[in-house]
Amino acid sequence: MADEVTELDVLIVGAGINGAGLFRDLCAQGLNCAIVDKGDFGSGTSAAPSRLIHGGLKYLETGEFRLVAEATYERNLLLRNAPHLVRPLPTLIPIQSWAKGIWPAIRTFFGRPSSQRSRGAVLIKAGLVLYDRFGARARVMPGHGFLSRRKALAGLPALTPRIKAAGTYYDAAITAPERLVLELVQDGLRDAPGSEALTWAPVTGQEAGVVTVAPQRGPARRFRPKVVVNAAGPWIDGVNACLGLETRLIGGTKGSHILLDHPELLRQLDGRMIYFEGEDGRILLVFPHAGRALVGSTDIPDDDPDAAHCTEAEVAYFLGALRDLLPGLEFRESQIVHAYAGVRPLPASEGVAPGLISRDHSAPVAAASGERPFPVISLVGGKWTTYRAFAAEVADVVLAGLGRARRCATDLMPIGGGRDMPDGAEARAAWARGCATKTGVDEERALQLLARYGTTAAAVAEAEGAEPVWLGAGYSEAEIRWIARAERVGRLEDIVLRRTDLAITGRIDAGLARRICALAGEVLGWGEDRQAEELEALAELLRRRHGMTLRREGDRGILVGAGQEGRDRREG
Repeated sequence: MADEVTELDVLIVGAGINGAGLFRDLCAQGLNCAIVDKGDFGSGTSAAPSRLIHGGLKYLETGEFRLVAEATYERNLLLRNAPHLVRPLPTLIPIQSWAKGIWPAIRTFFGRPSSQRSRGAVLIKAGLVLYDRFGARARVMPGHGFLSRRKALAGLPALTPRIKAAGTYYDAAITAPERLVLELVQDGLRDAPGSEALTWAPVTGQEAGVVTVAPQRGPARRFRPKVVVNAAGPWIDGVNACLGLETRLIGGTKGSHILLDHPELLRQLDGRMIYFEGEDGRILLVFPHAGRALVGSTDIPDDDPDAAHCTEAEVAYFLGALRDLLPGLEFRESQIVHAYAGVRPLPASEGVAPGLISRDHSAPVAAASGERPFPVISLVGGKWTTYRAFAAEVADVVLAGLGRARRCATDLMPIGGGRDMPDGAEARAAWARGCATKTGVDEERALQLLARYGTTAAAVAEAEGAEPVWLGAGYSEAEIRWIARAERVGRLEDIVLRRTDLAITGRIDAGLARRICALAGEVLGWGEDRQAEELEALAELLRRRHGMTLRREGDRGILVGAGQEGRDRREG
């Protein structure tokens, strides 16, 4: 009932990676929590990273050693705790000079920022040595190396012949960041059954300590929390205003990415990331992701996260950088199958170049007042990789304020389907054989589901059985029904953009979207009008934010213009 008030220890506003990580931590400590979001789990900035779990090699340049040490440790933990989603990523750094960049780096390190135009072999070698040392704690991957020009070009013939050498090292990639966010929330709900998670439910106000949340569908909810944590990312200042607190904590910058359908590029990459410099000195990257090549990212001041999209100018910048890096390959806008952008919730920093704004985190506390009888903790900044450490710091502050003791640490807690994940190819093959015997799915399908869901795949396989009806693109009707039933779906876009990889790989089309909507509708009780509404909303979102148009006729249709009008292309 709308008039009922639910008593809470903690209300978390924002279900991105920082909010979800904190929710999981606090639930594990036995607190009664609710997490709410105006969208889906992980649908804001947390859905728009470079899909790396990394230590931040480039932050050595600005002297952020504590951040790099923390991030490399957290990367190593995620490789252990979420092995179904986080995997080692061999990386190559093309080097086009021997000594450039030393003096600009020294000036920046000592607090006199200068525009970094190039980084030579000496600087890169020093950085990789430090990176290995900072990443030694809980290490699970090899250290760095160097390749001669001849060996680098032999292994990647399309690479520019201007290189002098190449550095090599390992970081990690995450296959589905949105899924990791969801699994953290699911873990929290398992640990604290009395806690709640509401999506598509924005905060609308606060009065006398009661916070009102208004779901898009259903009655308003009212909560009386002892503490509010604002984890709304680039929307933090707006949420604080709803709570009666005027702040200017965020000065966001936009990061955009594109995905290419480019088989020859994937063949040349051979599972590696290339970590390279654009002509303006900005660090860029390209690596394989879900059968596509992911390219990113930019760093542009932006104060409108609801409208963030990859512009035509950014597309031109990416394609130009790729042509310069890999002159042996052809790059065209028509190869783009998806584009996305998000606004980083960085601290407000007047007059500081975007690339020099710290990626470290902070959590300023606004003390309780007469009109707002609870403190508000705002989670500012931070990196995707360091979410757990950030959550642990904030959880300790919350626990101390409530006079509660920490029950457990989260360092070694498996996440979601990472629990009991078989280690190594032989163990995974054995798991697949056992799954096939129990459920009737074939072993190849069991391995595919294991890679997608971790050990939660057993539940998907049981729902699917021996004779699945295939939708295409590696998904079955039973799998979509299971997602709709088990993964807290509120909108069609939740499935297409975040529970599956159909949008980011460019494999969604109008016919497939209709079939998915009908299947979800069966489970969630969507009638014809609701299904039509969901399909229309999905098409508009894909066009406006992701440069994709679903053709209204035919089975396939991807149009990519990075948020602008682009060219139709038929995916073969």
